[in-house]
Amino acid sequence: MTYAITKNPQFNSIEISFDSKPSEAIRTALKDLRFRWHSVKKVWYGYASEEAARAAIDGKPAPKAESAKEKDAERVNDYGVKVGDLFSASWGYEQTNVDFFQVVELVGKSSVRVRKVNPPMIEEKAVSPMSADRTYKTRGLPLLPAVKSVFIEDNERGDLKRLKSYAADGKSEPQFKLDTFANAYYCSAETEKKYESWYY
Repeated sequence: MTYAITKNPQFNSIEISFDSKPSEAIRTALKDLRFRWHSVKKVWYGYASEEAARAAIDGKPAPKAESAKEKDAERVNDYGVKVGDLFSASWGYEQTNVDFFQVVELVGKSSVRVRKVNPPMIEEKAVSPMSADRTYKTRGLPLLPAVKSVFIEDNERGDLKRLKSYAADGKSEPQFKLDTFANAYYCSAETEKKYESWYY
């Protein structure tokens, strides 16, 4: 059995094609590296290094350099964003919803992998019977993924988002697009106060 590994610059990922169906052991090793099967392109795709992928296919131990998760925790991308940082989005028509998204991986120089999370609320002040100002702790917290998300398809692993900057109050901070009606903005402070409203 032979295979080929190619880079996908659009998603900063790698793709592996085999000339025949790989063994169950190889498929399991690839899944352990979080590779997934693309049924249309007929390739396995993922974000591990090429060296780690080759080691998995050849049944060898992962290269020592694969402690990149710890390096990633210290790394900062071109926007000053690092793993663990939060973004928030306010959205809704008849009510104001607030969602938070945590960076779980830096991808390239300008993209991040994020999933929806629920940071701890440390204060709530009623504005009306159906609205409140809520303050959340937004820095230095590794958080579990929320059960579901309106915007994130794979909330366990996180979705890939491309960052851009916006100018507000004389400063430029990163954001990413969630949908045509919602953007998520970088949480730069230790806490964030958000207005939320609801209907019974």
